[in-house]
Amino acid sequence: MRLVDSKQMQEMDTYTIETVGLPSIALMENAARSWVESALPYLNENHAIYVFCGGGNNGGDGYAIARNLVSRGYDCIVISVKPPKSIDCIINARVWNHYGLTLEWKQFLDSDFSIDQKDVIIDAVLGTGLESELKGTLVEAVELIDKQPGFKIAVDVPSGISASTGDLMGVGILNDVTITFQKEKIGHHLYPGRKYSGKTICQNISILEKYHNNDREYCLLTGEQVRQYLPLRRPDSYKNQYGHLVTWCGTPGTLGASFLASYAALKVGTGLVTSALPEGLTHTFLAKAPELMSCLQNELSTNFLKKFDAAVIGCGLGREQDNWRNIESILREIELPVILDADAFYGIQSWDKLNLQNMVLTPHPGEFQKLTGYDKPRTNKERIEQGIKFIEKHKTTLVLKGAPTLVFTQEGKVYINSSGNSGMSTAGSGDVLSGIIGGFLAQGVKAENAALLGVWLHGKSGDEYITSHSEESLTAMSLVKYLDDALMGLK
Repeated sequence: MRLVDSKQMQEMDTYTIETVGLPSIALMENAARSWVESALPYLNENHAIYVFCGGGNNGGDGYAIARNLVSRGYDCIVISVKPPKSIDCIINARVWNHYGLTLEWKQFLDSDFSIDQKDVIIDAVLGTGLESELKGTLVEAVELIDKQPGFKIAVDVPSGISASTGDLMGVGILNDVTITFQKEKIGHHLYPGRKYSGKTICQNISILEKYHNNDREYCLLTGEQVRQYLPLRRPDSYKNQYGHLVTWCGTPGTLGASFLASYAALKVGTGLVTSALPEGLTHTFLAKAPELMSCLQNELSTNFLKKFDAAVIGCGLGREQDNWRNIESILREIELPVILDADAFYGIQSWDKLNLQNMVLTPHPGEFQKLTGYDKPRTNKERIEQGIKFIEKHKTTLVLKGAPTLVFTQEGKVYINSSGNSGMSTAGSGDVLSGIIGGFLAQGVKAENAALLGVWLHGKSGDEYITSHSEESLTAMSLVKYLDDALMGLK
């Protein structure tokens, strides 16, 4: 599903008004009516509705929403946080005055209105146009509204959240539901915007979805999208038709990383998995999973690796430079698809000498900082910009692990994962992800699609686990176990 930033949304809005000829006031009425239709399940005629309106078009939506609600029999009070400023806001504020009560912000502060826990608060203070940190009286207003009891529903975007990045612009209103228009925004799906949005509902209001050729494409990664990348399995097939993966992972003390990556690859349908292990440790390792094969790490060479269809390299492999110099020389010569993870970002020194087009890189924030030398990002905006900058320099598939995980493709698309939970912040979770992606690479799925499929399934496995268990008890092996349920959801 395609997402938009504030600029793209505003450009589509302007095109619909100026080129198509649909008046802005008509779009605002469409927005108000569709918003009310989505909000009805959360409303009760026995409880008051407080509509907090700003001075721009988001406030204009709020006045129009209040009028439509009163016409349906609901009790609404509008609080003008800022005087109407945009033309459409001015028009709808004037019309509203014939339908109900408007309190100026100071009047509201001086009044004896007491908002009840069962009342509804509609957040129509700030919309998609917010680009900078809140200042002055808006800070006080947003903080006060946020502290009020009641069920909160945002109009388009939670006030204080950047529609383009999900960053909190100083202060914000934490909503239970956000009803947005035409396209969901990037800010609805990146934290803290994802938290402040609550449940996001999107309504079509007849804005023409027209994009420029140079627009950055942002997408929400969903099960519906990745289902098409899942390899088909023929009833008359055999193991060699589903690829052979080698996992070059683990040292004494970190063999768990190798096991997790290897076994996760088996669980997503890989025909054969060979774990390259340190000498003397194969017996104990294979006792845990007799389905796995093994070889010694010191046997690996360019010729030896030709027998495999893909490789996972780096999980728990250590940072010994002599070892990594050997791995780098092999990587410069082999052509098979490779997942690079974990210690690879500390061990590899000459990234510019590697052909990264057939590789998937899966760093967490610290590993990405080591890989690139970039400063640690302070905001989602910086995180996205750094990812784009990296793939423009190195044509590769980049998986930036986090909450949520972002996938950057060689073509410049940015995917925001919709699955996963905080329980996945646990040792070995990344090793499982590498094994899943590596397994799909070995089965012939191209790098970009293997990354997208793997990232979503990884998160979905975690989500399946917490349907019957706590987030705190989730372990990396839980992710491997619940891959069954995640895969079944794609059938």
